[in-house]
Amino acid sequence: MKLNITAGKRPLLFFTLCFLFAMAVVAFNNRNWEFLYYTAIVSTLLLVVVFYHKTLYLTKTIMAGLLLVAVLHILGGNVNIGGTRLYDFWILGYWFRYDNLVHFIGSFVATFIAYNILQPHLDMALKRNWVLLSIILVLMASGIGAVNEILELGAVIMLGASQQVGGYMNNAFDLVWNFLGSAAAVFFLMKPKPE
Repeated sequence: MKLNITAGKRPLLFFTLCFLFAMAVVAFNNRNWEFLYYTAIVSTLLLVVVFYHKTLYLTKTIMAGLLLVAVLHILGGNVNIGGTRLYDFWILGYWFRYDNLVHFIGSFVATFIAYNILQPHLDMALKRNWVLLSIILVLMASGIGAVNEILELGAVIMLGASQQVGGYMNNAFDLVWNFLGSAAAVFFLMKPKPE
């Protein structure tokens, strides 16, 4: 398998490798096994992206979006503000946390990934049926979000991270913010393009 990273994508790869290594060291030093586990998962996904970015039609912008999501996620579990873990930090009152922001952005990016993977294989009838295509994309991104929740369940079962991950309401709100992020992405994707 040939590794073909263009010059424009090398800085993204270099930054990502350095960041993940540094955060793995921080998580290990803090005995934050949950985020060491997540860093391993993100690193595995990075390998998939590096080897298959052309097959998956991932543009430089989408790869930068993936990097943003990875950075936000890893920082969320390794940074504290005034004794509060960043993931538990309330951004707006008591209705919008940092965790919600990460899920929103993550699903936004996942929807663009789903579209880029599907787009070369779509016939014109489906491309013109923006309602059906929007539903398909939202369901695909929601499925990716559900896989993320399954990975969080792995942290709860294997690492006893139920206190950090949260209960049913956290899981449900994660899915809601995933849906909203995907719906926002569909709005941008399906916006009429100037002729």
